[in-house]
Amino acid sequence: MPTIAHLLAVPSVGGYYCEDLAALQSRPMPVAERYAAPGVTPGFRRVREVAEAVSVGLVLDNGRVAWGDCVAVAYSGKAGRWPVFRADEGIAAVRQVVAPALAGQSVAEFRTLAAKIDGLVETAVVERPAEAPHDRRAGGVSRRDLLTGRFLRGDGGESPRMERVAVTRPLHTAVRYGVSQALLQATALARGLTMAEVIAEEWELPLPSEPVPIHAQSGGDRYANVDKMIARRVASLPHALVDNIPEQLGRDGSGLVQYARWVKERIQALAGSDYRPTIHLDVHGALGQVFDNNLGKVLGVLYALETAVRPYALRVECPVMMDSRDAQIDAMRTLRQYVRARGMGVHLVADEWANTLDDIRAFVDAQAADMIQIKMPDLGSVHNTVDAVLVCKQSGVGAFLGGSCAETDISARVSVHVALAARPDIVMAKPGMGVDEAVMLAQNEMGRALAEIGQRCHTNSTGRTS
Repeated sequence: MPTIAHLLAVPSVGGYYCEDLAALQSRPMPVAERYAAPGVTPGFRRVREVAEAVSVGLVLDNGRVAWGDCVAVAYSGKAGRWPVFRADEGIAAVRQVVAPALAGQSVAEFRTLAAKIDGLVETAVVERPAEAPHDRRAGGVSRRDLLTGRFLRGDGGESPRMERVAVTRPLHTAVRYGVSQALLQATALARGLTMAEVIAEEWELPLPSEPVPIHAQSGGDRYANVDKMIARRVASLPHALVDNIPEQLGRDGSGLVQYARWVKERIQALAGSDYRPTIHLDVHGALGQVFDNNLGKVLGVLYALETAVRPYALRVECPVMMDSRDAQIDAMRTLRQYVRARGMGVHLVADEWANTLDDIRAFVDAQAADMIQIKMPDLGSVHNTVDAVLVCKQSGVGAFLGGSCAETDISARVSVHVALAARPDIVMAKPGMGVDEAVMLAQNEMGRALAEIGQRCHTNSTGRTS
């Protein structure tokens, strides 16, 4: 079996932008202003920045190169997610930490090497607030410091006193994500299989034989892009950005209800009765903001949305966004109980705070969602995503294999193969927000992979090609 001779790491770009969601939801901000406005979430230099990426190439000793792309999600640094990914930091991590760990390794198996990458750590120098002054006699913060707030201000100044310290931490999720993509591709090359077949074999899953339904996202072009989705007959639509709450939701959520009704009417106007997509709305916690997290009022909007889209099924993603995972789980579980008590059919989708495999297990165990968006870049190594899909399926929770508009063509293709093997309910078309390109990529990659798998199965069963 081939082994890894050395690694390549080059700066790349994602298919969209990283945007500071906290800044966008604090006040309406025209797109043109976002490129210059300073960010408020740590890590953001501007409210909107081109998504940075790193292409990692595993050079095998037979001369072949397997590629993966390190990239994060558009709304980084929010709801427990890692901060904005910077290509220079990613390249340094790949060269200093990943390359020595993978040099000479056989690519015969994906899952073992992926877990190894997920466990790597790096030493980094970070800046953080200096430790608060302590009263030596009391062994803690003095009463004077508490009363004056001096312990928050360092040496009495207006700004906290900062210090630079060395910390040991896991590699950024983007690095783990991209390197594991390359490992999966390398194993597929070594075995002469598709990436989907590698996953199916290593997790002992059935070989893929059918495509997975596609979910599309409209971005800020909430109307014209719906037409594209209907024309392409995607299974789930339109997602739609919520980055201007007054305009897109209104003071009482009625703007969102009007939009949902328009989506239904547009489907009926452009498609036949045999096209029955699910209407899926991601509000990024905006309903909670509008109603100060009053779940009874949020429920009222969910009821109005469900009424507006009939006869189509409705999913609403992240209706509220709380300040911690536990609070998010509690709010989502309570809201889901309210929905069921009223006999409503809307399905609630968890996204924010469901960032890791452990997070997803916590949401599943708490019965806090009908479906979970498994946001691939947030989970780090690809093997975690496979496990997350299977955890959801085994528990009867819908699995939405998602990710971000900020991803790349390579990470999107890998996602398709994960979907074919692990069989989530839907898979997101990505990257970008143009609809056509992302849906094309997902459909065509699925078609090619299934044709290759089918041909190989036929050959193996007959002993000859046809």
